[in-house]
Amino acid sequence: MKRLVIIIVAMVLGFSVLFVVADQFGWLEHDFVEQHLSAIQGSGAGQALVVTAIIGLLAVDLVLPVPSSIIMALSGKLLGFLPGGLVAFAGAMLAAAIGFYGCRLGGQRVFDRLVGAADAENISAWFRRYGVYAIILSRPVPMLTEILSCLAGLSKVRARIFFAASILGTLPICFVYSYFGHLGDLTNPWPAIGIALVVPAIGWFIVRRLKRATKSGSKHGPGCKRGSERGE
Repeated sequence: MKRLVIIIVAMVLGFSVLFVVADQFGWLEHDFVEQHLSAIQGSGAGQALVVTAIIGLLAVDLVLPVPSSIIMALSGKLLGFLPGGLVAFAGAMLAAAIGFYGCRLGGQRVFDRLVGAADAENISAWFRRYGVYAIILSRPVPMLTEILSCLAGLSKVRARIFFAASILGTLPICFVYSYFGHLGDLTNPWPAIGIALVVPAIGWFIVRRLKRATKSGSKHGPGCKRGSERGE
């Protein structure tokens, strides 16, 4: 697994360097982003252009340093709570899809060679056991969400599982940020971040409990049926 750790560290360092450069130029500042999005909204095409810009910016967050939390909040401020949340959700899910399918379609063989077939299988097994929970909770965390989307695509995790986990983790975040942005509270992001972490965690806990209850019922069902048949 050493080679996998090296790959992850390299990805984190690469993203970190891009963030530092962008921050030095002021591209991650709230005022900078709001000024440009407001200018786009005030242009001829207005709402359509700002919707496209928000979706596009959140999509390229996969590879470029984009202040996604600020953009999601501004989406609520500029478009309204519900439309802003939906637009932010579309952009975030587009980024997840690009990361997942981009790596799955183009990198499986390369990944197997980089980490070895045995480690690649171990990573797939880890995703089958813990990956859903990791994907859900990683959605509010910069860099980690992009890395896990790519690793999920490289592993053998099923697409429907990845996207179900991504939706469960992404949807609350988008609407939480959109709500705070709609209220105009963009100075303190921590309440939004806290809620965005807690909501998907509770949702996944409920899903896990329901899943275990279903499995338990299916295990006991046939046994009870056989017992009743014997009694007859």
